[in-house]
Amino acid sequence: MFLKSMLLCAAAFSAAFAGDESITQAKPGRGQDPLFLTITNGANNFLAVINTRTKETDYVPTGGFGGASGNAGGVAVSGNLAAAVNFGSTNVTIFVRHGNAMEPAQLIKTSSQPVSVAFGHNHLVVLGQTTAESFAVFGNTVSKDNDGVVQLAKGDKSAAQILTFDGGVVYSEKSGSVAELNLSTNGMAGISGPNRPIQLPNAPNNDTPYGMAARGGNVYVTIAHSNLEALVVNGQIMSLGAGPTPFKDGSGNIMHAPCWNALAGQFLFSSDSPGKQLYRYLVSDSNVFFDKAAAARLNGSPTDLAATDNLLGVIDGGDGTTSNVSLFDIDSEGELTLRFAVKIAGPINGSAIIG
Repeated sequence: MFLKSMLLCAAAFSAAFAGDESITQAKPGRGQDPLFLTITNGANNFLAVINTRTKETDYVPTGGFGGASGNAGGVAVSGNLAAAVNFGSTNVTIFVRHGNAMEPAQLIKTSSQPVSVAFGHNHLVVLGQTTAESFAVFGNTVSKDNDGVVQLAKGDKSAAQILTFDGGVVYSEKSGSVAELNLSTNGMAGISGPNRPIQLPNAPNNDTPYGMAARGGNVYVTIAHSNLEALVVNGQIMSLGAGPTPFKDGSGNIMHAPCWNALAGQFLFSSDSPGKQLYRYLVSDSNVFFDKAAAARLNGSPTDLAATDNLLGVIDGGDGTTSNVSLFDIDSEGELTLRFAVKIAGPINGSAIIG
């Protein structure tokens, strides 16, 4: 079942890593370009760094092994820091920005194979296949030891994405769970339970909770195979936005599904992986409305995406051998204009933009 879900919503700097010890410190740069980050996700994992102005692409070794799939948030950024999951080696690489380059700084061991990362409340939070954990952040250094770890609500290795928001931490499991956890808003206490499940709609409207985006106290969650986008506030679903219909063919096969999310002002963009397109929604503190199909069309099945200011970056699976990164300019009406696209060998995973 999880494999079906994944299919549907589916010049390098060399550094000598010294265990978990920090090996570099960032210095603020000037005239820096926004950089789009993703991971190659192969046996030897690399951070692909794409300059959004020049199109220059560099590959920086993570020092770990890839292999994550069917998830969102495999790369996350905060200030000069970036984090990238190494699923195959059960660790996370911390990078620090220097000018228009990203340099590896630390390897952080995780308690289960990591699929998703996020920053918030002076912490790095990591979603593994069976655990969620937090690591304190001090400037450009991340603690090598977690300060909190919680077993997931289901823990059946269907973990999809983790986010921080004003209320703490929220994570999704594709087999049917979205849950919140505690994380101190003053950056002191680490992640802690109990799991607080969010009540999903009754069947058939609860099929495959997946990608998420958060702003303030609002969390926007896709219920992918039910063709729904949900707004969660204070642990409860406040609004549901249904995508275009029909989303299944006569045999019940899924043709369209909102899978991963990115927020840009009042617009929310979601990747319709089986439909090879992006959906656009309008969002507020109390509602989410479907606004437009085919906001952009992709050559492959889009997965993770990220937005900042007036820029949207999307990855797609391409032809199955070579993946694509597409960068779009977002205008005031939410219309997308392709800036450029870059081909990357391998099953890339994760999307983030570091400004």
